[in-house]
Order: sequence, then structure tokens, then C-alpha cells
Amino acid sequence: MNNFTTSLTRNFRKLGALTLFSMGTLLVQSCSKNEVQQQEVAFLNITNTSPTTGTFNIYVDQTKTNTQGAVDFGGTLGYMRLTPGNHSVKFTTASSTESLITKNVTLEANTANSLFLIDRGTNLDFLTIKDELGNVTSTKAFIRFINLSPGAPAFNLAVKDGNVIVSDKAYKASSAFIEVEAKSYVLEIKDKATSETKVTLESFEFKAGKSYTVIATGLLEPSDAERSLGSKIITNQ
Repeated sequence: MNNFTTSLTRNFRKLGALTLFSMGTLLVQSCSKNEVQQQEVAFLNITNTSPTTGTFNIYVDQTKTNTQGAVDFGGTLGYMRLTPGNHSVKFTTASSTESLITKNVTLEANTANSLFLIDRGTNLDFLTIKDELGNVTSTKAFIRFINLSPGAPAFNLAVKDGNVIVSDKAYKASSAFIEVEAKSYVLEIKDKATSETKVTLESFEFKAGKSYTVIATGLLEPSDAERSLGSKIITNQ
């Protein structure tokens, strides 16, 4: 099982954006005659869930964004600040600038968004989702579930020996952020049709006011150069 945990909180703190997204407010302050209205922004987080052993460089508008080396399976860049509108996103191998896939992504003003590199080979693609994050002042935690395992059946996300949190998510399907009690859970990814447990995650503490993305990753029947079925947890805020 491949388990990854990535914290993105520090990126939002640096940008002062926690309240912006959790409360759904606009990044525009009231201003007097002598004040200038703040420029609208959008945020984009990029994660590699392509189930291979390959590593990638990522370019946004022709600028390389991964500064700490090529991004491997499960790697997340964290939220970057961009202007609203269209942006070109390109993935290359670690040793080349030739595009493996390049697509335009449209970002709305004052939103947080996640882009996932999915599948492999000729099926390599992007999945982009708007992040409707939970309320940072809440006493609850917020969890969403995304099935990014190519060829997998519909999955449920459940608490071990407990209730289903998110049900019936086919490949590329995502839930909204679901409110849960803030505490530690052992989560399981289950086959929706058979209730068979496919992945058991390690115990993880979901904290009050924070939003988390749980992802089913990898392949049920991988080759030697591919990643097996596993999971990833992203701390969005």
C-alpha cells in the first residue's frame, strides 16, 4: 500500500487565504477614495497520481514550478497563486522539456482548485476540481474522497468497523467535503459492490477546522513499472 500525507496549510498561511476559501468570501476589501482595490486571484494545487514509476517536471504558463526536483507518484506542489483566467499546464519527463501532455486550465477568481495528473501512456490526462473547503472556525473536520485508480470499480470510503463516509465513487468521481467529528480514524477504501476492503489507511488525525482529501491511487493489477492500489491524504488547509 502506498500512503502519502502532504500538508498544504503553510501555503495558505503565507498567502493569507484560509479565511478566504473556508468562508467563501471574495478577496476584495472595502476601500476609501484613496485606496486601490486588491487584485483578484486564484489558487491551483497540482498532484501527480499517474500510477507509474516515472517522475515529472510541471510547467505553468511555460514556467517550471517544481523547484525541489521532479515530482514522483503522490507528489504535490501545493497551492500556487495565479491570476484568474486561462493557464497552460504542461507535464514533461524529468530529463526533457518535450510535452507529454499540455492543456489549458480555466480558473475562476477567488477560488482554490486542485489539478491531478491521472492515468498513464496514451490515456494520460488532467482532472481539475474546485475546492469548496470547510469552515476553519468549525469544531468539525472535513473530508472528501476521490477515486483516481484507473480501471477500478466504484469505491466507498468508510471508517474501519464503522460507517461509510462517502459511497459509490467511480473512477474520476469526487465527493464534496463531508463534515466529520474531529479525531483520529482508521479509514478503509472498499469495493462498493462487494464491500471488500481494498486499502486500509494508517490511523490519521483529522483536526477541527481543517479540510482533507483522501484519494484512491494506483492500480488493482499493476505491471512492474506501475504502482499498486493505495491511498493518499492531502491536507488542503
